[in-house]
Order: sequence, then C-alpha cells, then structure tokens
Amino acid sequence: MRPMIRVFVLAAVFASASAAFALDRVAVNVPFSFETHGKTLPSGAYEVEFDSIHDTLKLSSKTDTKMSYIWIAAPAEVGPDTSTPSLKFDNRADGIHVLRNIRLEMWNTPVLQLRERGVVQHEAASRGSR
Repeated sequence: MRPMIRVFVLAAVFASASAAFALDRVAVNVPFSFETHGKTLPSGAYEVEFDSIHDTLKLSSKTDTKMSYIWIAAPAEVGPDTSTPSLKFDNRADGIHVLRNIRLEMWNTPVLQLRERGVVQHEAASRGSR
C-alpha cells in the first residue's frame, strides 16, 4: 500500500507543477506574407517562444529554420484575452501586412511598426502548446 500512496503523491506533484508553468512556446499559422523591419516573410507556420532568462519573444519560421527574429518583451496588460497568444498585423494601403505586435501569455512586444492612419488591423491567434 505504501508504494501506491507514493505514486499518487508524485502524480499530484507533477500535475500541479505542470499547471503552474505558463505557456512559453506556441505554434502560429500566418495565412499571408507579412513584413517586419523592412523584411518580407512568407505565409506559413511560425513558432513564438518566450525566453524567461532574457525576457524576449522570438518568432521563428518552422519551414526555414534560419529565419528568426527576437524582440525584448514587456509585461502585457491582464484581461480576458490574457492567455490567447497572438500576432497583430496592420494592413497598409498597398495591401502589405506589417507585423505590429506579438503577445504570448503575460508578455508582449512593444509596437514593432508605427501604424499609418486609416489602416486595417488583422490578428493571427493560436491556442498553442508547449
């Protein structure tokens, strides 16, 4: 009976430990090409990752492993969409989507590009996984 109790205690510890950690990585599918800092990135699968040591958010292409961008992250405002990871884009008059902001759990990037007047904003979100 003693070994059985240890198994239940360890299972409870692992379950509570995994629930205590926030989401630190998420896969996002961007259905259109977009621009950030003058570079055009293709549509496709990307991964957003939070680095807790350096307080940064990294956007990496899942198809082109050499393509990644890192930004300093700041604490995000807490609200009903706090747990929803997202990439926000502005749609310029010429039809190009420009990456504006990345959010992952309690962290987000500052505004990455200043928005032009009258542009439409789009969002790509994912529920993600570790």
